[in-house]
Amino acid sequence: MDSRGSEPEVWRVRSDTPQRFDPALVACLNGADLGLRREQVYLAPASPRWATAYHQLEQILNQTRPKAVRALAHIGSTAVPGLAAKPILDLAIGLAPTADRATLHHWLSHLGFIYRGEHDSTRPDLMYAFERDPGIRLVNAHLIDYGASQWQHYLNFRNYLRNHPADRDAYAATQRMPRKSRR
Repeated sequence: MDSRGSEPEVWRVRSDTPQRFDPALVACLNGADLGLRREQVYLAPASPRWATAYHQLEQILNQTRPKAVRALAHIGSTAVPGLAAKPILDLAIGLAPTADRATLHHWLSHLGFIYRGEHDSTRPDLMYAFERDPGIRLVNAHLIDYGASQWQHYLNFRNYLRNHPADRDAYAATQRMPRKSRR
């Protein structure tokens, strides 16, 4: 029940177990140097397989994506060639302002994604994840309004690091520092 005493909408129920796995999605992520157990944090060396896996993932999602999905984008550190990263693909899914959340939930759940939470003070977007095995994350899907400031931030940051190798390397050095040292 939610704070008003009513049943929450189905898509708002956080899940740790997928309803099913789309075989094509599993196949495109196998052997892609991806996978990080929940609660673990480590950086893997940059892998050219990340870009290949993203392009295959994008093709699979485009085959069935709802009309409210305006764009897909590979974001985060795995989208920057030469940058060590947590071995999890980050995918931005740009939505029309009128996107029906239940339709999006059905689409992603049918592919094997699990609902992980919605926009709040710590997360700027609706979040889904794809885990090959329970607790082994391969993909984070960030659902956000297409063209909104957070959408632009994701793309601008990725593009900046792609186009400025010295700054990419400096960013990589800060990522390797213990969290307390970064403040």
